[in-house]
Order: sequence, then C-alpha cells, then structure tokens
Amino acid sequence: MFAPFDRLGKPGDPSYVAGTGGDGQTQQGNQQGQGSNNGAYVPYSQVYGDFYSYALTTLDRSYVPISVKDYVRDYFTSLDPQQ
Repeated sequence: MFAPFDRLGKPGDPSYVAGTGGDGQTQQGNQQGQGSNNGAYVPYSQVYGDFYSYALTTLDRSYVPISVKDYVRDYFTSLDPQQ
C-alpha cells in the first residue's frame, strides 16, 4: 500500500486537522478474578483465506497491471499462516 505521508497533514492543506493534545481520561478498575473470552477476536488463520480470496477476486475484476497483481499475490503468500 502506498501512502504519501509527506503530502498530508501540513497546515493549510485540506487534509490538515488542527488540534491540541491532552492527557485524556483514565479510569482505574478494581475487579479481581479471571477474565472471560467474549468471542470478539477471530484467529488470523480463520480470516486469512477470506481476505486473500477477496484480493484475488478484486484483481480479476478490474484492470491492474500484471506487475501489481504479482506483487499482491506475493504479499498475501508471505502472510499465509500455513507457511
């Protein structure tokens, strides 16, 4: 993925959002005991195939240079949890 960070976030640019930092708010809990698994997390190995299939389908449906298609395939191959 290409993100031209040198072009974003300068004062005067439409993409610039001014603001000031702060300490934020914190809240300390006092609970004890074992936590519980709420099922919000999905293991990487279960979602990898879906993302890979979606990427390949998208590459096939639109015009993308061959070199970029190879790059995307190589990228997802490098992320494969089975390797």
